[in-house]
Amino acid sequence: MTLQSFVQEKKKPKKWVYRFFCFVILTFGLLFDENVNGVQAAAKVEAYQGADVQSMRIPSAEDDGGEVTEEPSYYAEISTPYTDRYDDYNLTISWYSSGNNTGFDIFRKAGFQSDYEWLGSVENEQYTLLEFTDPEFRRGFKYSYRVVAYQELEDGESVELKRADVSWKLNIEQVEMKSVKRSKKVHAKVAWEKSPGVDGYEVFKKTTGGEYKRVKKITSEDILKCTLDNISQKKNTYYKVRAYVCENGTYAYGKFSTQVKLTKSFISKLAAKFQKLQKLYPDGKYWNHVGKTKFDSTTITDKPCYHSYYDGFADTCNYYHCPDGILGYQCYGFAWKMSDLIYGKKAKIKNFYSFSKCKAGDVIRYSGHSVIVVSKKKDYVTVGECNYGDTCIIKWGRRVYKSELAGAKYSRRYT
Repeated sequence: MTLQSFVQEKKKPKKWVYRFFCFVILTFGLLFDENVNGVQAAAKVEAYQGADVQSMRIPSAEDDGGEVTEEPSYYAEISTPYTDRYDDYNLTISWYSSGNNTGFDIFRKAGFQSDYEWLGSVENEQYTLLEFTDPEFRRGFKYSYRVVAYQELEDGESVELKRADVSWKLNIEQVEMKSVKRSKKVHAKVAWEKSPGVDGYEVFKKTTGGEYKRVKKITSEDILKCTLDNISQKKNTYYKVRAYVCENGTYAYGKFSTQVKLTKSFISKLAAKFQKLQKLYPDGKYWNHVGKTKFDSTTITDKPCYHSYYDGFADTCNYYHCPDGILGYQCYGFAWKMSDLIYGKKAKIKNFYSFSKCKAGDVIRYSGHSVIVVSKKKDYVTVGECNYGDTCIIKWGRRVYKSELAGAKYSRRYT
């Protein structure tokens, strides 16, 4: 080995010395870094002590030392409100809250309003179904409700977090007519059933060929009848009623009732007389005296006659001395007996041959059969009769069409 090579070998450090030196440096560096970070974290905590933890987040050692971001810990979550409980004056809205905000404000706007109005507040209970009842709800109007979640801050102010809307309308019930009756010829008494949750009613009237006009306004939901004057005696009169609600000068109306007809005075009395006659001489009974030893024209039985094949009569058929001087059997006698019971035996008779002039109360003779007219329609009449079917059976309400009455003789009574 030369001197030069010896010197070079001596200058090289041993491997274990080099490794030891690196370990010492690395350990010292790690300890220094941990100490610095701990000091910085402690300084940040000290700096944010006293800060509002509801609105500020405490930075951790991982923060890079930049600007701190505010993250509120309160929040609001509202389900869509709904309505499932209501009556005539109250409506309850419900919603589910899963947030931790302070509470909710309830606002309402009706169809006749331009802005929402505050109704009240509800304190929040997290994970709870909450509800609010509007005590001034009215039928007939559409209401829009707004539920607003809010949070109260330490400075006394509050902030809106979230809102949800729902709308609802409860229709005014249709009025149900009860009765219409004539009183002293020129008065009509109109009555109807109560409609809940309303302010009153309006009564409308028209006569045949006319238009409906309001003739009475009722200002209470509990007044359910009225008397109207100047009722036509010559024309039929029709009535209908509707309920209303008035809120801030704006009206909402329910549907009209079905119309009810008050017949002209004479027809009204005539109808009542026919009803009485139908009780005295019921449909399905027989105007005869089968099985009777004593009888007269008022006798009725439950058994039919058995008429002779040749003359169509039986000795059990009833008869009546008619006002035209004829002793009328079966249909003829029955029709004129009914006429006498309605108008009286002394009422005069006027004959004619026109279906268009025919009215209720007339006696018709056609095709060998006699009937009395109970009511008349455009192309037919309903009649009362005896012996239709040749058994002396009494019938009410059968239709006889105009086409069947060609050449018929009509007889009208008058005084």
